Amino acid sequence: MEYKKMKKKVLIILKSFLVILFGVFLFNELSGPSMSLTDFAVVENNVMKKMTDYDLEKQSRQTIKKNLGIDPSNYENIVYYKSQDPMDVREIVIVKFKDINQGDKFKEAMLNRIDGQIKAFNGYGVDQVGLLKKAVVSVDMNYAIYVTCDKANNVISLYKEQL
Repeated sequence: MEYKKMKKKVLIILKSFLVILFGVFLFNELSGPSMSLTDFAVVENNVMKKMTDYDLEKQSRQTIKKNLGIDPSNYENIVYYKSQDPMDVREIVIVKFKDINQGDKFKEAMLNRIDGQIKAFNGYGVDQVGLLKKAVVSVDMNYAIYVTCDKANNVISLYKEQL
């Protein structure tokens, strides 16, 4: 009889432990960052309002491949704006991922872009290298942004407000 009571207590403790463990896991999953449901065009338009001081032009899908080393067809949406002046490194990329697992690869591509630009301008483009060293890449669940400009942090803040 004693053995049955002890076995029953152990089972109750084990069940309680599993329920608590499941509850903690569920809480962590539900309280994490969430996917943005904001329309891509809204994010793009509002962020680009902040960039009107710069003469940036929307780039083609071919230019995205050539300059950034990424295939735009891999993403749900992507825009790339860049100065037409070859001596101006100001640019911005906004992307909405098809899959949140694309974030690391996107960030790596943008960091490679920044490094390549720094190497290209190193030695004669002091102002450009300074801007590139202040460039920001932010990956936020199903959206990401890369900005090179003198007010990159302000642009990032506005972008995050849109999500």
